[in-house]
Amino acid sequence: MQRWFYLFLGAITALLTACKSNPEPEPHTEAFSVLVYNHLAAVETQCAAFLTDEEGLVRAFQWLPAGDTARLRILKVRKGERFDCTLFQMTALLAPGSGVRDTAVHLITYTDIENKSTVHVRDLRLPAAQYTDLTFSLRDVQTVDSVVVPDGVPFEVPQPENHFRGKYRVFHTGACWLRLKVNGENQWRYWLFPQVQASTLEVECSVSDLPVLPGVAAQLSLPFFGPWTYRLERSLDLSTGRFLSLSPTVPVPGGAIPLFEAISVYEPPALPGQGYRLQLLGSDPRPDGYGYRCDRFFASLPTVVPAPPVDVAPTILANDRLVAAIPSVGTVLLRFIRRGAPNLTWEVLIAPLPGRPVVYRLPDVPAALSSLFSALSKYHFGGRVEVQAEHYEGLSTYREVLGRYLQSDDPLWQMKAGFTARSRIF
Repeated sequence: MQRWFYLFLGAITALLTACKSNPEPEPHTEAFSVLVYNHLAAVETQCAAFLTDEEGLVRAFQWLPAGDTARLRILKVRKGERFDCTLFQMTALLAPGSGVRDTAVHLITYTDIENKSTVHVRDLRLPAAQYTDLTFSLRDVQTVDSVVVPDGVPFEVPQPENHFRGKYRVFHTGACWLRLKVNGENQWRYWLFPQVQASTLEVECSVSDLPVLPGVAAQLSLPFFGPWTYRLERSLDLSTGRFLSLSPTVPVPGGAIPLFEAISVYEPPALPGQGYRLQLLGSDPRPDGYGYRCDRFFASLPTVVPAPPVDVAPTILANDRLVAAIPSVGTVLLRFIRRGAPNLTWEVLIAPLPGRPVVYRLPDVPAALSSLFSALSKYHFGGRVEVQAEHYEGLSTYREVLGRYLQSDDPLWQMKAGFTARSRIF
């Protein structure tokens, strides 16, 4: 009997030892995957995508062939594990009208992306990349006192030396115009081209045949006095994305950004359609100032552009990889932006926790990219982070906004959603 007791005790001990030395493996879910469609066919843009885990480790990386698809896949994913997806783009640039070539590197990280998500990489500029080289000759003119060609790059300004001949490269969506003051007149005259499709347009007329712009300029007050850049467009057909630019002439690259606190708005009379699109970017130069950004549609032109309804407070944590910020109530999305030289930008989109700190550390850089860009691999961003709190009138959650970014199928989605943001440099 005693012998059987010891045998039983030995069996139990062996069983317990076996259980202890072979613990139950941590449960895994199915593989995590993200499908990426690269719709960019231009040879001057090179794209890649990679997935990183909560520790910032690169778990999947692929170059994205132009006009092709790629699937990023991670095997043996732990239950509840979260991943971020980063898109990389390297683009060859040509400054309009300058002939100067450069390279820009841009990364954008979508945090907490869902399993089996689909990401579309598109150029969301309107047919805007469309441009026309407009050449106009003026007759019966002694002086051209002022000329404004909205969204036009000046190649040749009309003056006596060139017999009042002007040449501008105009970026448009199917319609353009110009306004000018001549012969010492106080009023503006205008020249409207409602249907423009060709890459070149040469016209000539007497200034006496140009109609006078009726009325006075509308005034649009801005949130503060400072350096502003803006695009103001009159909607001609919102369904097809046709607008008429009411913006100024394109400034010379590298020139000073003007400081002002109001916009004088001129437009030709009796235009079809209705409404205005305003894209506005500015920074308050005061010590406690903030950055402003918006893309909004107005059924009628407002007299005042309101301040953003959201804000963000700093913490003591901000460096080239790590940052923490506290967004206000009403913030739908929080964006961390780092800029390095030359032309290096890394953006991170993250869900806000209104009133509570949001902490994020940039993930590791894949070896394939580290070997190409030393500034990127060393996170050379000057130790500064721009933190942007974003508000959308038509969207209320981070997932909704992220879905628009992943789908990337509507150049006007931010305008339609009523986008306004306030940013601060940490």
